[in-house]
Amino acid sequence: MATNTNNNTKRGLWGWLAVIGVFLAAKLKWVLALFKIGKFATLASMFVSLGGYALFFGWKFAFAIVYLIFVHEMGHLIAAKLRNIPTSPAVFIPFLGAAIGIDPKKIKDAETEFFVAYGGPLAGFISIMPAVALYLMTQEPYWGLVIQLGALINLFNLFPVSPLDGGRIVTVLSTKIWLIGLLAMIPVMFLSPDPIIMLIFIFGIFTWWERYKDNARIEILRHEETVRSKWNDALKRIAPDESQDASHAEQDPLQARALKNQIASRLDTINAHLSNESGKAIPIIQETKRNDLKKLRTEKNILQGLFSNVKNYEMAFYENTPLDKDLTNVIRENEKKLAPIRQEINQAKAYYKTSTSTKIRALSLYLGLAIVLALLLVYGMNILEASNIRQ
Repeated sequence: MATNTNNNTKRGLWGWLAVIGVFLAAKLKWVLALFKIGKFATLASMFVSLGGYALFFGWKFAFAIVYLIFVHEMGHLIAAKLRNIPTSPAVFIPFLGAAIGIDPKKIKDAETEFFVAYGGPLAGFISIMPAVALYLMTQEPYWGLVIQLGALINLFNLFPVSPLDGGRIVTVLSTKIWLIGLLAMIPVMFLSPDPIIMLIFIFGIFTWWERYKDNARIEILRHEETVRSKWNDALKRIAPDESQDASHAEQDPLQARALKNQIASRLDTINAHLSNESGKAIPIIQETKRNDLKKLRTEKNILQGLFSNVKNYEMAFYENTPLDKDLTNVIRENEKKLAPIRQEINQAKAYYKTSTSTKIRALSLYLGLAIVLALLLVYGMNILEASNIRQ
């Protein structure tokens, strides 16, 4: 009973030290900056972590976990190098693990994100194999600890929640899986209220929320593209031919009036909807409604400007004044505004665009590695359990 109490105390202490580690990593970035001097970053932070783990869990445990984490991070680094993505040296963070710095802008698509993220757990799996061989040769229970620890670290990292590797791996399938992963973590937190799991859950919420907002912004841009394209085409039908003088008034003013009435009708519909909805929605809880209202406000702003231009254009016919020569400029301005919108939409679309075969292959690799690691975890646990029984 005393042994269990000590183990629980150590695990709780480890968890709370992780909380402190996250605080230091976030608030005292200058501490980590001290290590960013080439290879010294990896070696110095590795020895700091080794000493920290040894202080609380002993040298055997410390060497095992630092070795496993190091190989895991080298997997990410090698995967990034294979895709010609520059990285910073691996930096160990005591009681949290380690990390390599990668500029997200260098990762151009979800398939590359999968490749780099998958490299860590795959290398982690490979790092366990020597321990399996050594156990079979020596029957030393310590190697069972290495097997269990390595399988646990890498299997946990495969959980489909960002910022874990699993969250970035499933991006090639769908970021909607993040929400499923977060929901699955809730009962885990109740069953095992470990601060590390809680921290990952909190970070996962923020990461999912940021990705959700990015997707919502793209949807709003798509709506803006549709609106601008539709009404720009309508403007082109009534604008004077650019090869003619802007004062050439052979066109039927009824076309301009019809277009003005169409815009006015759509504005009335938008205003009525915004009025009924009070133009507001509760953040997060009614986020879909908020996004719909943003689309309507965007459309309203576009149409108000077009209505004014078309109205002036129509009046030019009846007041015997030159046609509004700025109407073609309005079309050009719309085209200029559409260019960056289309570029951003295409970039987002290209990032997530993967073939069905790629998704099937990624899912197979993901599930296959998870199953193998789960089997190794059970294998390591059985070794330690058998060792305890013999003792």
